[in-house]
Amino acid sequence: MRADKIRAIVVLLVLFVVLLFLLYPMNQNKKGTFGNILLGLDLKGGSLLEYTFVGNVTPQTASQVMTILVRRLDDANYTEANVSALGNNGVRVEIPGIDNPQEAEALIGQRAELYFAQVLDQVESSVKPAPKIGLQYAGSEWLQTKDPSVPADTWYLVNKYIPVGAGTVQLGGGDVSDASASLNTSSGGWQINLSFNSKGANAFYQITQALVGKPLAIVMDNYVLSAPRVDQAIQGGHAQITGNFTFKQAQDLAALIRSGNLPVSLKLSEEQTIGPTLGADVVRTSIIVGLIGMAIVLAYMLVYYGLLMGAIADLALVYNAIFVFGMLSLTHGILTLPGIAGIILTIGTTVDGNVIIFERIKEEMRTGKSSKASITAGFTRSTAVILDANISTLIVAFVLYYFGTGSIKGFAVTLTIGIIGTIFTALVFSRTMMDLVSPFVKNKYFPELASNESVDNAKKGPQNPSPAPKNPKNAKGGNSR
Repeated sequence: MRADKIRAIVVLLVLFVVLLFLLYPMNQNKKGTFGNILLGLDLKGGSLLEYTFVGNVTPQTASQVMTILVRRLDDANYTEANVSALGNNGVRVEIPGIDNPQEAEALIGQRAELYFAQVLDQVESSVKPAPKIGLQYAGSEWLQTKDPSVPADTWYLVNKYIPVGAGTVQLGGGDVSDASASLNTSSGGWQINLSFNSKGANAFYQITQALVGKPLAIVMDNYVLSAPRVDQAIQGGHAQITGNFTFKQAQDLAALIRSGNLPVSLKLSEEQTIGPTLGADVVRTSIIVGLIGMAIVLAYMLVYYGLLMGAIADLALVYNAIFVFGMLSLTHGILTLPGIAGIILTIGTTVDGNVIIFERIKEEMRTGKSSKASITAGFTRSTAVILDANISTLIVAFVLYYFGTGSIKGFAVTLTIGIIGTIFTALVFSRTMMDLVSPFVKNKYFPELASNESVDNAKKGPQNPSPAPKNPKNAKGGNSR
């Protein structure tokens, strides 16, 4: 298949995917103003939660709680959330994109105390079963399940002190180095992948070796998340929490595990839904100004580069805008005013890319090349410049995302998506459109040339002239006397 056809198929496929994620209702409970894009606290508001610390807390502990909550919210993709201290007695959390405070409380209020435990018994009961007596049950307790794949009234008798050889081994959340959500390809739904540090990997191997053929409970905040059976001893320091979780459940659980245990318990003192921090007039004015600026850029490109090339530059700008918003929907991004600033910045980079390419095409035309050859050479020789300029900006965006929090992280997300869209739009979309209209593009420096003819070929004239007659005397027809 020809390269131009492959580019056209890729352009249409990407457009279909981003429009699907932008317009198709993924979650009716979280429908955003712009398709599936959720708006931040400054544009729409969200949920406010205030917690008080249980017991006496030092300033260092309060700071640690705030750090863990920020990390927990960032890991759950709420990068625009605000976490602030209420003295040394509590913490205030504002989360955008959540209209139901109970949903926010489920993410924030858990201590995330994770550990693995041996399962000694399992029953279904509407009430908590009575403790079991005996030496083998010392230190055990009944815990209810939160595994959606088993009945809700299932109780497990678990013991965190797992017998291994002549002693016992404990494995907790402090031994987990990473946690992430992924598709469960064997039974469907989503699962949580765990990675252990070196100490945890060794303990996990000993535990699974001792419990082959028996269930191993994964407990968090005194609930059994899952109790899979151990089929064999597991080396390598990796495990999965299965249970047919939804994506949101798996993502939130992974975020809780990654963020670590809260050092204190939190007591909810206030919850409410809050409005946007920016007034409606400010938002409306910002949108109007952005649209006016974009219209001026579109008009300028049409005037400066003419109807064909100017229209392609404008279409590239619109295509990149659709790409950015579609990718924000795909990544469950939250749009804020700093995020809008990142999008506006990518408008400039998109225009810059097309300006570089079009100016290079004009330079190639001045050398006497055909319009088709000039387009090919223009894109080929502009690729390195466009990649260099955008990749350097992309590195800055990665640094902002890695070290930043809150609005800085949100700005970095939109900037990253916009830069990726700019590179794709300039080198693939614009190339596809220019190849499509190349027969109609004229070399204004050599107007006598055809769209696929160069100056050198034009000077040579016809390559295959008609052969001269063999008998010059008969050139005019008839016989001479």
